[in-house]
Amino acid sequence: MVRKKSASSKTKTRKEAYKRCQQLRLNAIHSWRILILAIKAVKKFLSFRHNNAIITSGSKRFCILQSDSINLGYYDYRNNTTVQNNFFNNNNCTVQFDDLHIVKDTIKKLISRVCRLDYERKRQMKNRKLKSISNSIINSDMLIEKQCRQRIWSKIKYSQNTSFREDKIQRSITYIRNNCHNNDDFRMRENKRIRNHILLKYRNDINYRLENNTLASRRILNKYHNNLDFRNQYKEREKIRVLQRYHSDHSIRLKMIQNASNLYRNNNTLMKRNSRQLYKQRKRILKKYSIVQSHTCTLKHRNLYIESVKEFRKIIKEGPDYICISCGISLFRHQVLQFFEEKYLKKNMSLKMTTYIQSCLKYTYSSEQRWICKLCSDKIKKQRLSSRALMNKLEVCEIPSELKRLNNLEKHLIALRLPFMS
Repeated sequence: MVRKKSASSKTKTRKEAYKRCQQLRLNAIHSWRILILAIKAVKKFLSFRHNNAIITSGSKRFCILQSDSINLGYYDYRNNTTVQNNFFNNNNCTVQFDDLHIVKDTIKKLISRVCRLDYERKRQMKNRKLKSISNSIINSDMLIEKQCRQRIWSKIKYSQNTSFREDKIQRSITYIRNNCHNNDDFRMRENKRIRNHILLKYRNDINYRLENNTLASRRILNKYHNNLDFRNQYKEREKIRVLQRYHSDHSIRLKMIQNASNLYRNNNTLMKRNSRQLYKQRKRILKKYSIVQSHTCTLKHRNLYIESVKEFRKIIKEGPDYICISCGISLFRHQVLQFFEEKYLKKNMSLKMTTYIQSCLKYTYSSEQRWICKLCSDKIKKQRLSSRALMNKLEVCEIPSELKRLNNLEKHLIALRLPFMS
């Protein structure tokens, strides 16, 4: 049989149930408050981090902005009496302290978490770098080993397998030939490499040097005997080289002269004596011929000289002694013409020109030869008056009797202006 509860026990159980409900409600409200404060703390931390502010847990005070709905005050409230009194006067003091501790713990956790993540990220990056370096070293070692194995394998196959060897040689020849024809840089590089290789081999290997010299001498001799152009070029080149050495080096010049004199003295055979005798005889004949030729040349040149002197004297024998009857200027023989009256007087000539010609004849004697310059002659033939004629108001004063007696040379000596032959 179940015992019934009394009214007091029922009220007690109801009160306990109500307290439990209130406690659950308070716990729920507290958890929601913790969540809201955590979100605000995260936002504040992110804003601090964005502004490059350093947040530490113990050295700085934590402040809540006025925009926040919860009034938290300052972290160092114990040292401030006014703040302490306000907190004691407030009914929700414990709740605010709890909120402050929650925010503080949340920020500490966030900072520690971020620091741990940053450290972990750096550590992983360092490990990755070390791993990549070690992998590269391992890969390079493996690659070198692989290349060594391939080289050994190719050498063995090249030495043992003839088809492989011929195929590889043919491939290399075609590759080099194509690159030499198409690529200028490759061609120059290959030529330089071959030249250096041959020079090193020529300097270091005595057998190769002797063999190369013998082959080169044979090749040059064959070309010298078979090719005429090459032979002439070779002779010309050697002649220039010997002459340069002869003129530049005194010791070589003396040595060559001494060798030539020794050869001349030592080579005293009958054939050589006859050839020398013929040479001397030829030299004497050439010398005699050159003397005769020089004598004939001197005679020839002397005759030319005499003729030219005679011609010059003939030219300068006559001076400007020919006076024009129209203008009265003294001229040379080639500048004047002999005057004939019938040549210039014509039927249809004007009266002015006839009087002009007759006036010109007044100043001359009939026994003398009359001369007229070419300019005046051309003008009279065209029935015009010459610009430098005496009738054109260009008469000079009468010559004194003392000056009339002078000959041509004396006249030229006292003349103010001397005419020259142009």
